[in-house]
Amino acid sequence: MSPECGTLSLITLLCVSGRLSESVSVSCSPQTVCDLQGSEVKLTCSYPKTIKTVFWFSFKQKAKWRNEEHPEDLTLDSDYTGRVSTESTNSNSTLTIRELRERDSGEYHLMVITEQGENYSSPGVTVTAADLQLKMTQSGQTVNLTCSTSCSLTSKPDYYYWYKNSVYINKFTPYSMSKPLVLSSRTDAGSYSCSTSDKSTLKSSAVDVFKEDSEMNVSYTDRQIDAVEGLSVDFLCTYSHPKAERVNKAFWFYFRPEVESEELSGEEQFAGRVEFNGDKERNCTLRLRDVRERDSGEYRFQFSTQSGETFTGSPGVTLKVTGAEGPEQSSVLTLIAVGVSVFLALTLLTAALWMCKRKSNSSKGHRSSGESGQCDSAAVHNNPPAMAMTSGPTSRVSDDQDDIHYSSIQFKSSHSQEKPPLDTAKHLDTIKEDVQYAAVNFTAAPQ
Repeated sequence: MSPECGTLSLITLLCVSGRLSESVSVSCSPQTVCDLQGSEVKLTCSYPKTIKTVFWFSFKQKAKWRNEEHPEDLTLDSDYTGRVSTESTNSNSTLTIRELRERDSGEYHLMVITEQGENYSSPGVTVTAADLQLKMTQSGQTVNLTCSTSCSLTSKPDYYYWYKNSVYINKFTPYSMSKPLVLSSRTDAGSYSCSTSDKSTLKSSAVDVFKEDSEMNVSYTDRQIDAVEGLSVDFLCTYSHPKAERVNKAFWFYFRPEVESEELSGEEQFAGRVEFNGDKERNCTLRLRDVRERDSGEYRFQFSTQSGETFTGSPGVTLKVTGAEGPEQSSVLTLIAVGVSVFLALTLLTAALWMCKRKSNSSKGHRSSGESGQCDSAAVHNNPPAMAMTSGPTSRVSDDQDDIHYSSIQFKSSHSQEKPPLDTAKHLDTIKEDVQYAAVNFTAAPQ
């Protein structure tokens, strides 16, 4: 046999050490698989019973292998965690990939290891993750919807199934013929998608059919308006209708449960105060002048077309009217009251602090005078020769001391240091000259 690797009809052998070992046939079927994204695919390969170990791998993941020459088990790859599983017997192995993703597209191989430790790789099985594609063409008032897949599905369905606004509408077209779904009536307006099953969650992207031309709708800028009595209020509003239709009547009404709607301008309560600023195209703005408390409630806009269709914007706009002293004015008065209270409180606090400070300063003055008197008194007692006794009123101080009240007396000595004893008479004369009386108040005792 040639030293080159041989090729059998159903197998591809991986050469080991540049030579062909004993033939090991590994076959896989099918060798190409196309299925929708999000679906589940199964790949199966068979081999002789002499195989010891098998595992699945993909060359597109080799950048994550520890050694690019040594494939690694796909079930250990983080990209497939929780989505792949294998089931192997002594003659075949099946790889299951769930929730198929676009990046899963590529070739997959089964690695078989013989009891002699020789490795062989199966032929590659190509997997393609397909998606459903929806194409819309329009000619006049006729719309054709065609459903297809990006590759021919391995398990071919019989039909494409059609959904309108995500609900199956009991319409289907043959898968093999790619026959379109034809829509031509305004009643067909909606959002369409297709699938390969009437119960599948795997659907194509949706397309809107006749939606812009057929919708009847009313949109309010504000759902609730608060106003003070006497002001004017604008109810901002827009509406839409089929382009082929003409609006023959449009009006606002005051909503009352179980009461037929009546045009607002025709009610006695709103007479002369209603102004419709809209038109019969898109604008439906209303102005209500001189609002009153009894005007509080819900207002709705309604219009009808020439074909007899009527549409009401529900729920409408809720108006809440308060008296002249409404919430805003009450808030202002509250702020003023709070401001005055804070000002008075600060004024009282400032006055109290000022009085306390004044009282504190006064107390400090009295204490200072007392301490000065005590100090001078102590000086007199410590230096008896420094005091002089005078005749006249001074003598009366001694005689009537029980009846005399002193306001304050201060003595000032010109000598800060003790000196040697001097002649008594001379010393007394010196004291007379140095002692100063600040103030002496006498109060005679009652007789």
